[in-house]
Amino acid sequence: MPGFDAAVEAGVAAFCAGTESPSDDEVWARLTGAGVEPWLAERLLVFLPMAYARRMLPDVAFPDAVAAPGGRVSLPAEPVFAAALARAAWADRGEFERIALRSSEVGAVNNALNAGSQMSDLALAETRLLADLHPVRPGDGGVPSPRAVFEGLLRGHGVTLGGETNVDAKLFVHPARPGTVMVQIDFAVSHPALAVPWLVESLAGYGTTWREAISAAVHKFERGSLHPLVEGLLRPGAAPGQVVRERYAHPGGAFDLVLGPQIILLTDRPVPPAGPLLDRLLEALRAEPLTRRVHGLRLFAAHRDGRLHTNEVLLDGEAWPGGEAVVAATPAPLPDGMVAIRLFAVLAPAPD
Repeated sequence: MPGFDAAVEAGVAAFCAGTESPSDDEVWARLTGAGVEPWLAERLLVFLPMAYARRMLPDVAFPDAVAAPGGRVSLPAEPVFAAALARAAWADRGEFERIALRSSEVGAVNNALNAGSQMSDLALAETRLLADLHPVRPGDGGVPSPRAVFEGLLRGHGVTLGGETNVDAKLFVHPARPGTVMVQIDFAVSHPALAVPWLVESLAGYGTTWREAISAAVHKFERGSLHPLVEGLLRPGAAPGQVVRERYAHPGGAFDLVLGPQIILLTDRPVPPAGPLLDRLLEALRAEPLTRRVHGLRLFAAHRDGRLHTNEVLLDGEAWPGGEAVVAATPAPLPDGMVAIRLFAVLAPAPD
């Protein structure tokens, strides 16, 4: 069964979009209109309010099933409910107001409290559905799990997960114009060789459906960041043709610079290679102390009509002012229009 972490984020976004609390029909339209299959949209509509109600009212004895015309539905056996319950553990107040308060169970609790009952004494009856749920269909229901995709990409390169190598991928939803979806995916790796507990690569994706937006972000990650992580940290030798490896002399000791390809965004025009900019960044990096562990270096710079619009240089996931100063002093790759470049590299201590 696929993971439904991303599907739950799609559900939360459908409940929370707009200035007013949406009707069930509006939530349904937002989900299915962005490619969520009906069987999954229905479960998000039913189970998200139930999950949020249980997190908001932990002292109430909630039933572990719902009643439907075709029989009882066990909530612990429903993976969408389990994913919704996990997500509700870190919900904010606005989400609780939009999602939990629409639950009929919360309404029943409020009625009982108004009648003089104590919260700790409440034991609710099972919610009754007016119709049976749609049958579960094979697959992800239109919302791929970035974590499952990430794990699959790593296994495809022979990386063994668990033990000392742990990975995660979290999806965040950003406001977008009507008819489109914008997501950010944080791909995270934990490994004893890293200089930080978790190295995180964040990429954005756009599309008219959740699948398109998630796939766009995953594609950028696969093109630019996956292979340096594999070759420089997780399984050296597994992706030699996908990276550039060169020796980097640093005052703290030599490193192998494992570099992914230059990613060009926001333009279809030819863009000069960013090699000279990278050389200046590496020269500036010699002034930074580096431990004899694996470090991550990421550059994202966007220009509009020759002027710097976005300047992000991260060292081990943190903003690196020295690198940003180098980018600020470097001319735009194109004199006009929009253009963005992205580079990601891993610095692995070179063998003696």
